[in-house]
Amino acid sequence: MEHRRITELFLELARIDGRSGKEAAVAQFAYSFLKNLGLEPLRDGANAVSGSNTSNIVCPVGGGGELALLAHMDTANFTSSTKQVVTADRIASDGKWPLGANDRAGMAAILYALERAAIFNLPLKPFTIAFTTQGETTMAGGRNLGLPAGIRYAFVFDSSLDPGCYVSSSPGVAGFAVHVTGKPSRSGPDTETGISAIRIAAKALAALDTDRHDEETTSNIGIISGGEATNVVPIYTLVRGEVRALDKAKGLPILDGIKAEFEKAASAAGGKAMFNWAWDFQPYRHDKDSGVCRMAETALRGAGLQPVPVISQSGSDANSLNARRGRLKLRDRRKEPAHQRRIYTPGTPR
Repeated sequence: MEHRRITELFLELARIDGRSGKEAAVAQFAYSFLKNLGLEPLRDGANAVSGSNTSNIVCPVGGGGELALLAHMDTANFTSSTKQVVTADRIASDGKWPLGANDRAGMAAILYALERAAIFNLPLKPFTIAFTTQGETTMAGGRNLGLPAGIRYAFVFDSSLDPGCYVSSSPGVAGFAVHVTGKPSRSGPDTETGISAIRIAAKALAALDTDRHDEETTSNIGIISGGEATNVVPIYTLVRGEVRALDKAKGLPILDGIKAEFEKAASAAGGKAMFNWAWDFQPYRHDKDSGVCRMAETALRGAGLQPVPVISQSGSDANSLNARRGRLKLRDRRKEPAHQRRIYTPGTPR
């Protein structure tokens, strides 16, 4: 019966369409679910800056405490048309549409545990639940999440690891864009007078050593666009990519090297290359003896599991929260005049 209930809850959540930035229906489900348990969930107002059509859902339990449990509400694709297949040991889709386990499974786990505690009147320490927007894309919901001032620890239910494993470290991602400018000309009679921005970009890319640099650091060129017509020497090309690093100090020289190659190729051809980059999210690393890891291992052992810390290869809302350590704050925006409502972002003085 217990397994049946959590399965039912997951299936219901997974059937709700909620792509990144369009999570309103999922947020309403979570809000109503928590209200029906006698709790007072809040919409934190993050949509004012995040770009989503809904806010994050934040729900203090017993006053909020110092611990938060999080999951993101969005999925990468539509899920309402998915044919869900339930077997003895798993839930899957028929392969035509995605299941939506990322991250409705995380939401279902949190809501199921809370519902069970309410039904059986189980004693709970104060804690806070948060369901965020845009976890699959910009993570803007997590970056602008409002949490109670007393929160010191948080666990993000957003991993495909085996039971017992938990993420202790995660890389950051620095996204970059290179704007390459050449000189246009007609490709027939005036070919020699033009400077091809595509050719500049191609020479720079051919000189780069991308992919895996070491076990913790990678780089990738993901998007190239440029040119206007086949009979015009292209004046502009845009190249986008990322550097993914567990150690920021290892990522910075790679970014410098990419910048240098583009500037070298542009200078040799008589064109220009403007290089911009920024951290999409920053890396974090927790020692096994840190408070949050000790808390995770105690909980896992209590559930009969063997704790295994894992270095992740991808990011989550945990990256945003670690970047904001010591600067988390919640305001009940329902009680503030509209002109005073402000969502803080990482790096904003508080």
